[in-house]
Amino acid sequence: MSVVVVANPTSGRGKGAKLIPRVEARLRELGVDHVIRVSTGPEDPERLAREAAQEGADAVAALGGDGHVGLCANGVIGTDTALAVIPAGTGNDFARHLGLDRKHPVTAADLLAHPVVKRIDVVDVGTPEGKRCFVNVGGTGFDSEVNEVANRTRFLTGTAKYVYAVFATLARFRAGRFRLTVDARELELAAMMVAVGNGVSYGGGMRITPEGRLDDGLLDLCVVGELSRRRFVAAFPKVFAGTHVTHPAVTMLRGREIAIAADRRFDVYGDGERLGTLPASFSVRPAALDVVVPPAA
Repeated sequence: MSVVVVANPTSGRGKGAKLIPRVEARLRELGVDHVIRVSTGPEDPERLAREAAQEGADAVAALGGDGHVGLCANGVIGTDTALAVIPAGTGNDFARHLGLDRKHPVTAADLLAHPVVKRIDVVDVGTPEGKRCFVNVGGTGFDSEVNEVANRTRFLTGTAKYVYAVFATLARFRAGRFRLTVDARELELAAMMVAVGNGVSYGGGMRITPEGRLDDGLLDLCVVGELSRRRFVAAFPKVFAGTHVTHPAVTMLRGREIAIAADRRFDVYGDGERLGTLPASFSVRPAALDVVVPPAA
């Protein structure tokens, strides 16, 4: 098993940098053939992952947060190289969905000694800026603006960062008019946000699409209609249990191809990273990526 660890030293307010020597020592102890490559800028993770795949690496281990994982995934999708995750970020929601131990991230390196690999779907996204992929959750509207605030916030980590970003964004946000096409179904409505889930959660445990499965060939869509600030604040805690889906302002849909447009500019995010702006298309690419998972996943 040859492994290239693509590490983001800035993940988790420097948590990534502290993990690099520990992961290196653990892989050496396990006898795993490996090399560690450290990213120094936003263009590096995808490039380094792609180069590793071209060189014939069996796996690329993304040491970082959800955004870093998504970038590395873009580098290996469509190749024979598997993606492994060593969680070192703020939310680590994709790692959570895979069943990795986020409190003891070095243990994720143990999986590389005798890897169990499962094939998952990915999401292809098209925007006016180009084409990208994500593996977990994407969306637009309120949640994309929350992502922008969270990415700028340096004084908090984990779920607290995203909760802060939600309320900071809510103070100035206004709903938009969205036009949605989900397979053959068309809708037009005033809404706060539209989330597209391949997985289940984002933002450090917000279970926005709680029925999402990484291998079902379908996308789960959560549309939150227009709400007053008071009603939004009252409903918001439900997202951590996934029970927001029963709220009368929430519409849950499922499909293979989704198109989203709006009456004003909204950014589109996927795996916590900006992908472009609306209008956007989302389509599932079934069984497109091998992922290293715990034996019981």
